[in-house]
Amino acid sequence: PDLSRLGPDALTVTATQLRGVLARSAAPVKARLLDQSRLAGVGNLLADETLWRAGIDPARPAGDLDPDEVRRLAGHLRRTIALLLERGGSHTGDLQSERHVGGRCPRDGAELERRTVGGRTTYSCPRHQVR
Repeated sequence: PDLSRLGPDALTVTATQLRGVLARSAAPVKARLLDQSRLAGVGNLLADETLWRAGIDPARPAGDLDPDEVRRLAGHLRRTIALLLERGGSHTGDLQSERHVGGRCPRDGAELERRTVGGRTTYSCPRHQVR
């Protein structure tokens, strides 16, 4: 594959690089994270897990995140990737077992919201993931 067409590696992305990926975009933040030409290595499960851990709603316009949110998201992205690699893959996230209708947020017990964001099935917590 032509690796020159890929964005920065999600495992090592800095807040500054991530700010560039998200800046001036009206697309949902989850869609930007999944766009391999913008950021390499993020799939659907990893995006949901990372956004859940960062407390960011997947449907928020990417360009609307403030600098503190971008820094928080970059840190959670790197830490989540490292943790899930250690556990054996993206299917080992804390949110994974609750990704079903009626599933509950492992953090606060709220019923998870299921919707389509960026063309992908998305689970998020309506209570702690800021819109």
